[in-house]
Amino acid sequence: MTFSGYIAIGVVLLIIIALVKEVMRPGLILFSALVIFMITDIISADDALSGFSNKGMITVALLFLVSEGVRETGALNKLGRIILPKKRKPIPRLLMQILIPVSAVSAFLNNTPVVIIFGPLLKKWADKMSLPSQKFLIPLSPMRRFSGGHAPSSEPPPICSYTG
Repeated sequence: MTFSGYIAIGVVLLIIIALVKEVMRPGLILFSALVIFMITDIISADDALSGFSNKGMITVALLFLVSEGVRETGALNKLGRIILPKKRKPIPRLLMQILIPVSAVSAFLNNTPVVIIFGPLLKKWADKMSLPSQKFLIPLSPMRRFSGGHAPSSEPPPICSYTG
C-alpha cells in the first residue's frame, strides 16, 4: 500500500472517531477531511469540487442553509412550545399529536428541511421529557409523508443520478 493509502485510512478512522465523539458538526468534520485529502494531493481540487456541480446536491445544501437559518432565529423553540405535548403520555398517543403539525408543515415545505428542522427539536423535547428520542426520530421521515408528502413541491431532489 502506498503512503497515500495509509493517509486515507488514517483520515477515515479520524472521521469515524470524530463523528462518534461528536467533536464538531458532521459537515465540518467531513469538509476538514476533504481539505486534508486535497492538501495531501490524494484528491485533486477539480475532483473534490466536481460533486458540487450537481443541481440536486446544491439544492440540498441550500435547504440545509435555510433550515439552519430558521433554527437560528429561535422560531423552532417557539414552534416546539406550541406543537409539542407538555405532558408525558403513551408514546403512540404522543406520536399522533406530533404527526399533525409535521404533516401540515410537510404540505408546504420540501421534506428534507422538514426532517432537518423537526429532528433536533424532537430530540431535545424527548430528552427533556425523559422519553427515548429514537421512538420519535425514526418515524419522523415516514410521518411527514402522511399529509403533504405527496405534493410535488415536497418531494426531495434526487441526490444520486445514473449517468451510465
